[in-house]
Amino acid sequence: MWTPSSPKKGALETLYTKPPEGSVVVCLDEMGPESAKSFPGEQLVHAELPVTTETQPLPVRERARQEIDYGRRGKGYIFGAFRPATGEALTHPYTGRSTATWVDFLERAKAWIPAEVSRVYVVVDNLSTHQALDVLLFALEHPRWEFVFQPKYAAYLNLIES
Repeated sequence: MWTPSSPKKGALETLYTKPPEGSVVVCLDEMGPESAKSFPGEQLVHAELPVTTETQPLPVRERARQEIDYGRRGKGYIFGAFRPATGEALTHPYTGRSTATWVDFLERAKAWIPAEVSRVYVVVDNLSTHQALDVLLFALEHPRWEFVFQPKYAAYLNLIES
């Protein structure tokens, strides 16, 4: 079992840089609510011009316009997992943020992590859904998973935040 040998912040940094043999460190978090918005494109779209003759001048092209978007088409949350050692990431959208969606994402992350890994250290923040009864039951059902809660006011230590 991983035991911190220094204060909280240093212990988490040590876990990232020198994880125990046969273990994996995974950072988990959710982002949102994110609203559906339109963004201007970055590629030039060529409008087709009508065929012109020598006597007829070229028509003037109008600039592309984007309609006003107030972002009221819906919202959702993006849950993510990040493995700092390999740079791999897993994301999944959800319509809401609840204990049920968090446990569902934990199941997806469990399937994403190779089965041959003997220990999974999961770095999470102190959100109440991360400590709910269903999450504790998940941890009991999957003994190779150990939740490591980042220190309060140190969001930068959860590498998925950036």
